[in-house]
Amino acid sequence: MTLPPGFLDELRARTPLRGLIGRKTRLLKSGRNWKGCCPFHGEKTPSFYVYDDHFHCFACGAHGDAVTFVMRADGAQFMEAAERLAGLLGRIGSLNNSGERLCRNSFVSR
Repeated sequence: MTLPPGFLDELRARTPLRGLIGRKTRLLKSGRNWKGCCPFHGEKTPSFYVYDDHFHCFACGAHGDAVTFVMRADGAQFMEAAERLAGLLGRIGSLNNSGERLCRNSFVSR
C-alpha cells in the first residue's frame, strides 16, 4: 500500500504533537517547548522534551515525530499509525488498499 504524495508531510504538520503525547504523559511548559517523564521507560526526573515537530528523550534516546510516537506508544505498524493519526485529525476516515484518501462520508466496502 502506498500513500498519496504529501500525505505524511501534511499529517505531521497538522498533528498537534503536544496534545498527542500529552495523552500518554503529563507535560509541563519549559520555555518554548514541553517536558515530562518519558512514556517509554520509568523515570523520576523529566528528560523527555516535546518540540513543535518532534520529541526526544535524553535518557533513553527515543525520538521521532507523531507517526513514530504512535508506533512506539501503541505498538502499531506504520500504516496503522498513519491511519490512527488521520482519524484523530478528522481529515480522513480511512485509507483504502491503494492508499487513496476516502472522505469521512464515503460508503466504501473493505
